[in-house]
Amino acid sequence: ASYDYKMLDGLNKNLSLEGYLAPDTFRFFVDVTPKEIVQKLLSQRQNQITDEMHKEIKSQGKSLHQIMTMASVIEREVRDTDDRKKVSDLFWRRIEAGWGLQADSTVHYLTAKTGDVFTTSKDRDTDSPWNTYKYRGLPPGPISMPSLDSIMAAIYPTPNDEWYFLTTFKGVVKYGKTLDEHNANVQKYLR
Repeated sequence: ASYDYKMLDGLNKNLSLEGYLAPDTFRFFVDVTPKEIVQKLLSQRQNQITDEMHKEIKSQGKSLHQIMTMASVIEREVRDTDDRKKVSDLFWRRIEAGWGLQADSTVHYLTAKTGDVFTTSKDRDTDSPWNTYKYRGLPPGPISMPSLDSIMAAIYPTPNDEWYFLTTFKGVVKYGKTLDEHNANVQKYLR
């Protein structure tokens, strides 16, 4: 089915609508068609992206697709609003510096792994543009349906000087400015 939404302009037609459908609870009549459901989810998402947000994205030299892709990674990586904003800045700086995002969530997406926040070295060796350990920059498209909170974090990150982070078994995010600090966090919180 073809969908005519401004936010889909320029979107690679080979990619799915993942990330562009708003995650929410909706009521539908029993005789609703799949196309009507998709249209409702797309309309809801398009309404969430304000003109001010579009202007800010453009002023940053980014596309909505880049923002939605980053937001989808943020959504899968951290849960707290403040952490989402910090990790957003960290990820955008990694891209600017030519680093890989090294986001386990992108590897989970391509391997269809669920239930574990960690990846194995075999998982990270998978050759795919979705593997942000192997390939620099953003994956080709969103890996989840990001919340508005994650979209806002992708557009309006909180500047910081952290380069690494991990999430403890209790869900607490620990940051490191250097690889040594990060490795110390790994030993302290994940071993």
